Amino acid sequence: MIRVRVSRRRLALAATAALAVTAGTLTAGPATGVPAASAQASAQASSQASAHAAVRAASPVPPQNVPFPVDGTVFGVGPTGFLSSQSGPQITWRWTRFADGATTVLPEKSYRSVGRTDVVANNDGSGVHKLYDMGTGADPVEIVGVPPGSGRTVAAFTTTGLLVKEPCPTGGTVLHVVGKREGVPFDHTVTGLPDDALLIHVKVDSPGTALVLFSTTVDGVKRYRAAVVDLTAHKVVEEYEAAEGARRPALSATHIVWSEEREGATTKIALTRRGSGETVRHDMGTKEAVVPDLIGDWWTHRQSRPEMTGPARPEYALYARSLATGETVKLLEHTLNAAIAPGGTQVVRGGTLEHGEGLYRISPGADGARPTVALVASTGQHTALELKGHDVPDTIDLSRPTEPIMLRWKFSKYTTRTRVELVHTASQKTWKAEVGHFEGGVVGFPWDGVYTKFWNWQSNYGDGVPAPNGAYTWRITAQPRDGIGPAVEKTGAFTVVRDAEPHDFDDDGAPDLLARSDFGGLYRLHTSIPLGSWPLVVGDPIAEGWGVYDDLLAPGDITGDRYGDVVTRDRSGVLWLHPSTGTAFAPRVRVGGGWQVYAQLTGGSDLTGDGLPDLVATDRSGVLWMYPGTGDVSAPFAPRVRTGHGWNIYNEITSVGNVGGGPAGDLVARDPAGVLWLYLGKGDGTFAQRTLIGRGWNVYGGLLGFGDADHDGRPDLVGVTSEGKKPFLYRGTGDWKVPFQPRGKVYSSSYDYVPGTVF
Repeated sequence: MIRVRVSRRRLALAATAALAVTAGTLTAGPATGVPAASAQASAQASSQASAHAAVRAASPVPPQNVPFPVDGTVFGVGPTGFLSSQSGPQITWRWTRFADGATTVLPEKSYRSVGRTDVVANNDGSGVHKLYDMGTGADPVEIVGVPPGSGRTVAAFTTTGLLVKEPCPTGGTVLHVVGKREGVPFDHTVTGLPDDALLIHVKVDSPGTALVLFSTTVDGVKRYRAAVVDLTAHKVVEEYEAAEGARRPALSATHIVWSEEREGATTKIALTRRGSGETVRHDMGTKEAVVPDLIGDWWTHRQSRPEMTGPARPEYALYARSLATGETVKLLEHTLNAAIAPGGTQVVRGGTLEHGEGLYRISPGADGARPTVALVASTGQHTALELKGHDVPDTIDLSRPTEPIMLRWKFSKYTTRTRVELVHTASQKTWKAEVGHFEGGVVGFPWDGVYTKFWNWQSNYGDGVPAPNGAYTWRITAQPRDGIGPAVEKTGAFTVVRDAEPHDFDDDGAPDLLARSDFGGLYRLHTSIPLGSWPLVVGDPIAEGWGVYDDLLAPGDITGDRYGDVVTRDRSGVLWLHPSTGTAFAPRVRVGGGWQVYAQLTGGSDLTGDGLPDLVATDRSGVLWMYPGTGDVSAPFAPRVRTGHGWNIYNEITSVGNVGGGPAGDLVARDPAGVLWLYLGKGDGTFAQRTLIGRGWNVYGGLLGFGDADHDGRPDLVGVTSEGKKPFLYRGTGDWKVPFQPRGKVYSSSYDYVPGTVF
């Protein structure tokens, strides 16, 4: 026997948060008879309410709609509100009123709704079922569950009790309507079901009606039936022929509908006009589950979305078909779940491109017109794909890249066919990234400052060319993976900066070689990152007429504008400064005459410790002179200072920067026997005693201080062979005893050679 009792005390309100959903201030409605929630739950409800109000303030959704959790689903709809759940570490259940948006957070239990009513039910785990009328706040009805060992199970809830299944001796299932009405307990057996009926599905469609799908045996053949049960009279009042796999029934004033899902077969939707017994089946063309419903003179259908966190797809849209003409229209772009609602309506959790995500009420149209769609509760989200933000910094410093910089863009949902282009504003060089996809709608890629990923003989760029400094724009184009709505295209900007490199003549952070051809043309020869990864090709032409110079130097940033400059001496002994603009050279500036007295010129090391590169010259008698740099383009060098003598024993003197880790820049000098010596700068323009650092260096026709080619903070050296004009790199170690590593390649091919004079 099932015992039924009514609580004598009204339980406290769980948590009610009045939300501003229209102009003006609204207050919470009357307390409802629901169990008391914790103070923490109340605080959470208030916080969530404020958050939803803030979201809606910036949303395109009309302001009269109440809020809905972003990760929520709807489980029941009554005349005054709806029951929803929100996923998370702990599922949160809420009752929300339509009138004012007041939300009650329910205690941590599992809840079910009675079709088209304000009644919700739960089981506290002890076998006691409680029914709460959220609209009136009446005392909850407590029903002590089925007796242990009775074999009875709860099939559904009604407004006054339960529908209970009980096995019977004939092998079938008996359905009971139990509860309490007007203070009187009852336990009625539903009549009209066969003795061998096996109940497949029981659904309370409205306060007085239930739908039952069952199987029975007729003349030794298993048959399937759909029945309408009058809960007040507790009997079957209508019965229709169904088929194997019958699921998901729905009822209207004129029709009954259900789906038929059989393994290996496509899903069918069966439509029967009530009282006629004539059933029309529609093949849905899919083996997935399809959920039907009836809205006036139309029936709706949607495929069940397996989980809220998974991607939506076009087949998850909500469609409506006319019962009269078969016309089909799309009502929602996608759906997550749905619940039957009063007045022959349906409430669906889904979205439209116009109003975004939330709960939509689908109502019959007037005189057979298309169903109407109205947003009744909003999440504040758009259904169309949106770019929510990005992690592309305004400035990207590539001076010392220890690892790639992750560039990310966050979208409102998952994307596909996402493309990113980076465009250097000054040169219009474009790089197209290979984008990766991550959780939460994030796309991105690690950028190491490499600007192209392909070999192009026409542009003289190859794999591993560094990105130039300066302004960039990015453009991202993304297609929604679910196919809902248009692609998104957004643009932004950032700036690449680096420390200045003395041999960087195209402002990309990588040192370059300059070469003068035998015909006087000046060329820039690019290098790659990492150095030696691609072959040498004839570089970009810079200027003509440089055959008038008998000495060429690349001493670094003479003018103080961070770009590496060039110094030349013409055949009459005049010294010229060619200021760099980063990618070209400005008109030359005359420094002075009489420089033909010097046998050798070199520059690039800061010998005085003032941060400016200095020029060094040896005269015909072997005296070493230093010209301190000033940083002034009109007078780039101070008067000379004698710093040594006897330097005419060397056939090559090269400024290499601070390779020894001392207080200032250093020099290397090579004698005719091919021995290379290191002179460590003291910081006052003079040098410590020389140190032998290598032999066999007479294979090189020229030695160049190359700056920091590998971005490890140490200057490097390049030697260009006398035979074949092949450049080789000596990476700096920072150790004055062994200042250079064994030689490596500047370009990938051993056949590469530099045409003309290299500096």
